[in-house]
Amino acid sequence: MTTSQITGKQFAIRSIAVLLAVAVSAGDIRTAHAVTRIGTVCTIDGQMPLRIQGIGIVVGLNGTGDPDDTASTARAFAAFLKLSNNPLLDVNELRNLGGVAVVQITATIPRTGISRGQQLDCKVSAMHGAKSLEGGSLISAPLELVGIADDTVVGLASGRLIIEDLLNPTTARVPFGLVMEQTIDMNILRKPNQIRLLLNRQYAGYDMAREVERAINTRFYLEAQNVNIARAISPVSIDVNIPEQYDNHVEFLGLITEITLKNAGTAARVVVNANQGTIIVTGEVEISSAVIAHKNLNVEITNPFVEVRNQDGQQSPQQLADLVNALNQLKVPTDDIIGILRELHHSGRLHAEFIER
Repeated sequence: MTTSQITGKQFAIRSIAVLLAVAVSAGDIRTAHAVTRIGTVCTIDGQMPLRIQGIGIVVGLNGTGDPDDTASTARAFAAFLKLSNNPLLDVNELRNLGGVAVVQITATIPRTGISRGQQLDCKVSAMHGAKSLEGGSLISAPLELVGIADDTVVGLASGRLIIEDLLNPTTARVPFGLVMEQTIDMNILRKPNQIRLLLNRQYAGYDMAREVERAINTRFYLEAQNVNIARAISPVSIDVNIPEQYDNHVEFLGLITEITLKNAGTAARVVVNANQGTIIVTGEVEISSAVIAHKNLNVEITNPFVEVRNQDGQQSPQQLADLVNALNQLKVPTDDIIGILRELHHSGRLHAEFIER
């Protein structure tokens, strides 16, 4: 055959072997779930990464620094010399600055906060036309929080540059180049003795919010004197009142994050990346009957196209994973499979969130 034609019967013949290889019955494969904890699906409101930035000077470049006629580079280097007790006596001394470049320095403070004396990686990017930062070193430069009105220095950055992308030598990383001068704590209390949990995007939904609420209330029901302390207020937010006996909030949050969710089935979602050639299917993604003509491939999805029953005689719903497995068995190119999934989504026959990266 020069073309691949799959009718409901043909589809069943080719895919039934794949299904039997992974499960004896539909009930066995559809109900298994990994252990999921609240700390996996939630973050705490108030805990967020903070960006800090500053301007610095890279020295030691082999003629690939800023152009000689860059006035801002000359001013910055002159200021550095003055601070180093080596003031500039004649402006003509700054005519050959090929070994110097002015750079922007950025770093990200993790959402858990950071203490004075700890170190972080920082990134530098050329600002005034330097051709390459390879071989350079960042001299000590102050960094401040982005968007904060005051100019309090929170850290000092310095160190030898590492070029991570040879195709883009004007950006580099300084491993552990940032030393914190200030301690930055994250404020997690919305009200006295109350926190808010936020569901991560991939888990957000009413069902998951209610499950987190149920799990917390069950765990602390007796300790809270038979009062529910958690309340889901949206598909992404759950407010939690801290019981009086937990004056140590860290202890309480440690207990919260370790609570196991019994009904934490992943939401039905299909994520495809045509550039990488990947398809990720989470949850029980169902599809409805459809006929698709794609290039030289004809796919007829009947209901059901594969008849699989559990021990109780109940027929399993039609699953997208079965379709993808069968197409893979026929060696259909990934691009064509993604095209089929895309059209199933556009036609409303794919019952799941469809994300294309």
